[in-house]
Amino acid sequence: MRETPADLLDLLEADHRQVELLLGEFDSVSPTRRKELFCQLTHELVRHEVAEELVVYPALRDLPGGDRIADTRISEQAEAEERLAKMEKMDAESDGFARQVITLRSAVVTHAKAEETSAFTMLRDAVPAEQRVELGARYTKAKEAAPTHPHPHSPDTPPGNVVLGPVAALIDKMRDSAARVS
Repeated sequence: MRETPADLLDLLEADHRQVELLLGEFDSVSPTRRKELFCQLTHELVRHEVAEELVVYPALRDLPGGDRIADTRISEQAEAEERLAKMEKMDAESDGFARQVITLRSAVVTHAKAEETSAFTMLRDAVPAEQRVELGARYTKAKEAAPTHPHPHSPDTPPGNVVLGPVAALIDKMRDSAARVS
């Protein structure tokens, strides 16, 4: 049975809710389980952000006023990637890590709300539903091929992200595979 194609905005909103749930789990998870939860959160966030950079923001830039919104949201994502990269090197059981999670949660939730009220509204109003379904399919493919770890110094916009993204994804998948073996 073939799955019904999804509207891009539905996919994005589902990702936002999933990340918010993961962030909420930090309130009740033991310090010894933080690393595992953080890896899952990082995987979700990075793939989402990369797919947005490849599909959502270029579509947004085609709309009047879209450049400003795309630039702002990309800047917020770059800050989150920097924080994720820093947190990957921290002891997940430390109090410092727990404080970083609180800061990350605030930034990510604020970003998601801003994106939903600005970018999503603009796309919903200006892009026909059938085109949003096409964008949804492209977003899903981009997310599947995206890196799984933050690369804060990689380009966020074409052509750099299109060229370097697959290389980073391959390296990340090898890194994840090696981590499972050890």
